[in-house]
Amino acid sequence: MTSYELMPNDSHKSFYGKAVVIQRNDLRILLSYGTAVAYIDAAGTFHRTWGGWSATTSRHIAAFGGPNKAGWCKLPVEPVPAY
Repeated sequence: MTSYELMPNDSHKSFYGKAVVIQRNDLRILLSYGTAVAYIDAAGTFHRTWGGWSATTSRHIAAFGGPNKAGWCKLPVEPVPAY
């Protein structure tokens, strides 16, 4: 298992350690402010694991390859896989 800081895909230079990706085998889990909010499985499918929404976390989700707010709200909230 490895982890790395997520980098922004906009004009900002960093998320200052507030967005971290944990990678284990083919599973990547996004932690935003220490909370697991989403993951991408081995098939490349995006999954939502957090029921909330915030402006800052939405930037983390976008940099992770996730949907916009409308797409996010349509996704079911799933349990976080063991990591």
